[in-house]
Amino acid sequence: MNSQNHIPTRAQRILVAEDNDIMRSFLFRFLTGEGFVVYTAEHGELAWEALRNEHFDLLITDNEMPHLSGTKLIERIRTAGMTLPIVMVSASFEIAGVRDYAALQITAVISKPFDIMELLTVGRTALRISAREEAASPERYANSPVLSAAAVKPTPVVNKLVLIADDDDVVRGSLAAVLESEGYVVDEARDGVEAVSHAIKNKPDLVLLDLNMPNADGWTAFNQLDRVTPLLPVIVITARPNQYKEAVRAGVDAFMEKPLNIPVLVRAIKSLTNEDETRHVRRITNRAFVTRLLSESNA
Repeated sequence: MNSQNHIPTRAQRILVAEDNDIMRSFLFRFLTGEGFVVYTAEHGELAWEALRNEHFDLLITDNEMPHLSGTKLIERIRTAGMTLPIVMVSASFEIAGVRDYAALQITAVISKPFDIMELLTVGRTALRISAREEAASPERYANSPVLSAAAVKPTPVVNKLVLIADDDDVVRGSLAAVLESEGYVVDEARDGVEAVSHAIKNKPDLVLLDLNMPNADGWTAFNQLDRVTPLLPVIVITARPNQYKEAVRAGVDAFMEKPLNIPVLVRAIKSLTNEDETRHVRRITNRAFVTRLLSESNA
């Protein structure tokens, strides 16, 4: 399990049970960025051990996990008399199935692939309901209606086009879900060649550019983009170490190392896509321009 340090003790505690490493890390960083204390478990048995030993205000769990599935984990939780709200995020468990598992008292079901802001809204709503019904009987809680994600999902404003260039399907899909929930239109490229061709064909308002990609890596793609669309804002996102100096040398707008801090990244995207073109002109003409390093401390 992992925990975020330096969070106020009043912050609500969430346990995320997810066997996919990338998804687990993504949810951890996003939810901690929203002010929650987040613990993660790689499978159901580890989640059960965590629940037996510590207090949590909310469980977010996948269903298909090794050692102990999500439904079996929830059965143990309810048998033990634990009444915390539970959100099932799964590709294998449909919301219609809640009727067959009434005793599990599942608060909400969200299908994968999911909208991260939908999950956040549903989670916050579940926590508010749990706080109001803390003194309610288990029977009353069990008969409470399952939250409707559509009913609590905020309506995004139609916004601008962002091109995500990354060869990792999970990273690309997760970023697309976040940005679409913020109202952006998303285009996707799986390698450097696609990134350049997509940017030329459908000029985006911003590019998120990974470095480790086949068929022309990120730096090759950036150099080509910089020649044909020099005013196009680009944020480099990478797990490749020691690349910030190269980003400064190349004149990239912003730079972030993986694993990504999603709230910080979204704020940078909003900032860059809402700046006028004169700012981008200054980027390529001002010798004093320095690439913005995106991190928790300076974003």
